[in-house]
Amino acid sequence: MTHRNVFLVSFAALLIVVLFALSSAVVTSTYGASVGVSSSPASSYGVVPTAIISQVADQPTCSPSGLCPSMMDNAYGFNVLQRQGINGTGQTIVIDDACGDPNIQSDLQAFDSQFGLPNPKLTVIYPEGQKNLCTPDGWSVETSLDVEWSHVVAPGAAIDLLVANQPSAPDMYKNWVYALNHNLGNQISNSYGGGGCDVMCNNTIGQGIGPCDLTNGTQGFNVQKVLDEAEAKNVTILASAGDSGAWGIGKAEEPIPSDCTGVLTVGGTTLTVSSAGNYTSESAWSGTGGGYVTKPAEPAYQKFAEIKDPYGTLAKPDVAADANPDTGVWFYNSGWGVVGGTSLSSPLWTGFMALVNQIRASNGFHAAGFVSPFLYQSVYGKDGSSGIYAKDFHDIKTGNNGYPAGKGWDPDTGLGSFRAQTLAETLGSNETA
Repeated sequence: MTHRNVFLVSFAALLIVVLFALSSAVVTSTYGASVGVSSSPASSYGVVPTAIISQVADQPTCSPSGLCPSMMDNAYGFNVLQRQGINGTGQTIVIDDACGDPNIQSDLQAFDSQFGLPNPKLTVIYPEGQKNLCTPDGWSVETSLDVEWSHVVAPGAAIDLLVANQPSAPDMYKNWVYALNHNLGNQISNSYGGGGCDVMCNNTIGQGIGPCDLTNGTQGFNVQKVLDEAEAKNVTILASAGDSGAWGIGKAEEPIPSDCTGVLTVGGTTLTVSSAGNYTSESAWSGTGGGYVTKPAEPAYQKFAEIKDPYGTLAKPDVAADANPDTGVWFYNSGWGVVGGTSLSSPLWTGFMALVNQIRASNGFHAAGFVSPFLYQSVYGKDGSSGIYAKDFHDIKTGNNGYPAGKGWDPDTGLGSFRAQTLAETLGSNETA
């Protein structure tokens, strides 16, 4: 067991208020274990990874409390798609992280060797050049998790890992710009969160450190403009909902980028499976983020779906997947461990979108892109009455993150988790998705 893993485990599952570093320090994260985060300039606000380690071991032992790839594939039905040749071939998964994992190539190879997965084409890109402005620490764990588990879902997809030199919101958003300008892939995963203002913005206007639709929302970075470009290019941008429970109006501060309209926000569940990985049940994980943002107003597609929205503002998350560290997954980061958090649910959905887009490409359709309106209006329908909702989603009705989960959409798990085979077929065979 490495010294680093001992350190990480000793702090696993601390879920307390984010402290943003203005000098090199250990940051205790709302979204997971204590992680080392190097300093950001005073004009920037830090973001932190959302991975939570629950255990380590010399070798992985597959169980319902430490899922192996075959178990996750079986639980959600990815294996059915993969047996049909739907494995992400021809697609590229883009992962937005900071600081990097210096051993990511060998970490992924060790993971793939253990579980019999093919080694994908993995390209590590530093859009601003490799400047070593921050140390990996918790970001190294995050990077391994994001790469390995998006790869589990879509083992035939290539992976482009974009590494920001600093864990600041503008630097992470610049990775989106790079990916869009270079047409890297049609699904971008973001497993981090942050929020908080001082003299540079007014947090009462919502959207974390400034609303997506204001050009000064994130130190002059026009987030909404980039999201509009992503929509125009049929790119799905996904983000973790956070790991500190309910946020938004009447709750805790809402984190970026999960509180943006144009982002497919992924909440977290507790996934219960048999020893073989057969799906048994699912409930809302108590740590999952979600709630009602201060701004903007409830979008038309959520109004159409008649979701529970007492405030008339944008509601999150949109969808969900396994995140509870107690039902987490094995990963390799210079050693074996079990990890959870919405850092897991976001790459699971990102890999799934690669499967969807492979189907769409085979049908001659453009990639799905901003898929939220189709999910709410066509799959969910008015108050979940579409007729295909129960076929395509697990409706998660139990659990509580500060809001109780219930029938249909809720601010814990959104529309629910995927029934991968049928939902992929719905999204892949409908040109307007």
